[in-house]
Amino acid sequence: MKSRGFALLAVLWVITALTALTGAGLLVARLGHDTTRNRVLLARAEWAREACGEILSSRFAANPAVRAIPAIEFGRGTWCRASLDDPAGKLNLNTADQAALMQLFSVVGSQRAVAESAVAMRRRATIYDLTEIPGVDSALGLRLAAFVTVRGTGVVNVAVASPEVLRLLPGMTEEAVLVLMGRRTNRPLQSPDELAGALSPSGRTVLLSNYAEFVRAATFAPPQLIVTVEGGVRGTPIVSRATLTVVPVPGRLAVLRRETE
Repeated sequence: MKSRGFALLAVLWVITALTALTGAGLLVARLGHDTTRNRVLLARAEWAREACGEILSSRFAANPAVRAIPAIEFGRGTWCRASLDDPAGKLNLNTADQAALMQLFSVVGSQRAVAESAVAMRRRATIYDLTEIPGVDSALGLRLAAFVTVRGTGVVNVAVASPEVLRLLPGMTEEAVLVLMGRRTNRPLQSPDELAGALSPSGRTVLLSNYAEFVRAATFAPPQLIVTVEGGVRGTPIVSRATLTVVPVPGRLAVLRRETE
């Protein structure tokens, strides 16, 4: 009886072990299947992302006014989209003149202490995000984001900058702001000398008296552009993103820096 009981117990233990091994094997197989599937989906998302970057570059070469590629479907749920932004249309938090930065923050409606915090921070290290600045909550950050940036070379592209940013440039009168804004839809101005020629004698005098400072602070074409591209597969949470710092060159956008997620 003892031998039979021992044999039965041994059989039960063997069955239990086999069941556990089978379950573990099935789990490993399932995990392997899911991992492979996710890799395939991610590869499709990355392929779509790269395709959108090439499409945007091609369309920009044909029409420099292009600023976005709406969602494109490639089939089997694979999609991509892209957008292009000119950071030179805003004031650079890390390089802007301190007085200009303080003035802009007051125009946006922030407290002087916030502007002083931004100036103090950039003395210690580069500011990478508005939310790093003490006193900048989500609401203030949203307002500031329309006028300031942490990307770009630091010069202001007068062809796209807002009136609030244009007024901060050396030698910029209200007349000059109106002329720049008014010419955007009808043959935009191409140089500081062309701007001076479009002003009244008094406005021209103010600009020319600050000519050297104005030329250092302003440009009439984008020195750099920021491209954001996304690719994904519908029905899944997988999205591949990349941020590209590019320079417009004849026929294409040359990539200077790539940041992927």
